[in-house]
Amino acid sequence: MSKGFSRREFLRRLSLTGAGLAAGLGLEGQRPAAYAAEARPNILFILTDDQRWDAMSCLGHPFLHTPHMDRLAQDGARLANAFVTTSLCSPSRASFLTGAYAHTHGVRTNEGMAIDAGVPTFPLLLQQAGYETAFLGKWHMQPRANPRPGFDYWLSFAGQGVYNNPRLNENGHNFQTEGYITDLLTDYAVKWLQRRREKPFCLYLSHKAVHGPFTPAERHKNAFPHAQIPQPAGFDDTFEGKPEWIRAAMIRGARPRQMRKNRDKPVPSKIEPGEWNPAVKSRLDYYRCLLAVDEGMGRIFRTLTDLDVMDHTIIVFCSDNGYFMGEHRRGDKRLMYEESIRIPFLVRYPPLVKPGTVIPEIALNIDLAPTLLDLAGVKAPDTVQGRSLRPLLAGQHVQWRHSFLYEYFQEAWLAGIPTMLGVRTESWKYVRYPEIQDLDEMYDLANDPIEMHNLAQDPAHQAKLRELRAELDRLLKQTGYGNPPRTVVKRPGTLVAHYAFDQDEGGTAKDASGKGNDAQITGTKLVPGRRGQAREFSGKDHLEIAKSANLDCSNKPWAVEAWVKCTAADGVILARGGQSYGYALYLQEGMPVFAVRAGGGLFEVRGEKLQQDVWVHLAGVITGTRQLRLYVNGRPVANKELRLFISADPNEAMQIGADLGTKVGDYEDDQGFVGLIDEVSIYDGERTDEQIAQAATGSSDH
Repeated sequence: MSKGFSRREFLRRLSLTGAGLAAGLGLEGQRPAAYAAEARPNILFILTDDQRWDAMSCLGHPFLHTPHMDRLAQDGARLANAFVTTSLCSPSRASFLTGAYAHTHGVRTNEGMAIDAGVPTFPLLLQQAGYETAFLGKWHMQPRANPRPGFDYWLSFAGQGVYNNPRLNENGHNFQTEGYITDLLTDYAVKWLQRRREKPFCLYLSHKAVHGPFTPAERHKNAFPHAQIPQPAGFDDTFEGKPEWIRAAMIRGARPRQMRKNRDKPVPSKIEPGEWNPAVKSRLDYYRCLLAVDEGMGRIFRTLTDLDVMDHTIIVFCSDNGYFMGEHRRGDKRLMYEESIRIPFLVRYPPLVKPGTVIPEIALNIDLAPTLLDLAGVKAPDTVQGRSLRPLLAGQHVQWRHSFLYEYFQEAWLAGIPTMLGVRTESWKYVRYPEIQDLDEMYDLANDPIEMHNLAQDPAHQAKLRELRAELDRLLKQTGYGNPPRTVVKRPGTLVAHYAFDQDEGGTAKDASGKGNDAQITGTKLVPGRRGQAREFSGKDHLEIAKSANLDCSNKPWAVEAWVKCTAADGVILARGGQSYGYALYLQEGMPVFAVRAGGGLFEVRGEKLQQDVWVHLAGVITGTRQLRLYVNGRPVANKELRLFISADPNEAMQIGADLGTKVGDYEDDQGFVGLIDEVSIYDGERTDEQIAQAATGSSDH
């Protein structure tokens, strides 16, 4: 016992190692997987997607049966008041990984953002401390399937993935599979667990289920044939006395195109509910999807038991956010109502946690990372803003949080839901909408747990309102809330593509910039232009410019300009990219629009309706201070803040006159340009007001 172990510790290690040997001999005669050779516990984290806190049979669900989730609650601890700090997939997943709020780790919206390089994840820290680490499943931060730092083994898919026959990426190699994604992830998890190893392990299993469109496994598609979902409390919410934006989104829609189309529809002071349907197929399929998750957990638990490491493994089960199932007449998540922010949180670890423990204190997704690091004996970095749950899991009475900060950042594609900030205490909730002029919300959860009565305007509760506002301000300051430093990128515009159409040859439109970005012509014809020749587009034509190094628009200012004479109200002038990254200049309902895809969102600036059959100079600029600007005839007409530059060079080619394939902007698939286009210019860097004004008067510096 040269390392100073006690006799009891020495015998425990010896017995665990012996058990591992016995288990290992059963694996085709192989040498055992030496999980217990290290004093540090193994770690298994299982994360579902959009699973409500109460979607488990151990909480009395009327027809859903989840015996393996229930086992975790029976054998370990259920954190009865567990919440996410942002109810949205990517930000919440990043918070689980880092122990930090979205405003700290940088993933504010879905898919397009990556965790800030200065904010380490707990798997990376465990890997550096000697753990063997693996990630299996949905990553969702930036829509790429390739491996991320911190994992010895990687199996994932791009974006949301699909339920059936997914395309997977294993350690950087893409391949097509057949099967149901939940079962496939379980297969790979079991296979990885059965490997021989000399280190403690950390397996992060991140399911696609139960994200929509809800698609249960074939064997479960007819489960619960006679199930009836009871009408949820709060379904009868009329939203009277609540913020107008909620009713506006119900009447006008929440997506930009819907909002524009319905902008003249009046918003009533309340909206009466309809009739509840207890057997909506999609809602039943939601619960059916969970059956394969629970079955997979059973297979994994049997594997751990066969390897004799079940009781030496910390098992944590959570969901990335909650989900509305008709409460407040909503589906999905995002809002700060309880059904959206509350999650299941189960922990099994016999050396620490007594069976059947129920923990009433507020637990957060940002607590996972410091908890696992603490139990593994690894120091948490300064970026961690959560707390280790270890004392609560051990049954200790300690000073604990009495409130937490909630934040949601508006997504450009879902502009009808505003940025929100809130504070939830043990019995009250307050929500603020800092970017719009609308009512605050405040609820007495002890007397109004379904959040029907907004007390923020009630004269009798103004003292409580002031108290909660002060608490929110305190949490914002304490957590360092605010926009990230806006580094100014000084990059004067350099012409990297210019098409005047005067030197075109055959099927090629020559690039007059000297950068070699010639365009391939499909269907357009040359006609007299402003001063020379122009290209006439019928709505079915386009030019295509292949991807090149000097057309890389990522992480810097960028500018585009074109002269157009339109004969239709809608049409794409030029576009490059898709739903993840890119930019487009187009007409919509006669209005010019410059749009950028960045950080998982669509950001647009638009001008007034243009006169048809008249030459107009249009310019779109991403400035060095991350502003999105639109110019018409040399005059700035719209400006909007970008949260970040386009973060990656799009894979797609650039098109003039169309946007084929994945669309950048919020427009229809057949929205080709109709009219004339002349003098298209692309700049690597920023164009000034003066330069754009000169180009619009014909004294361009091309």
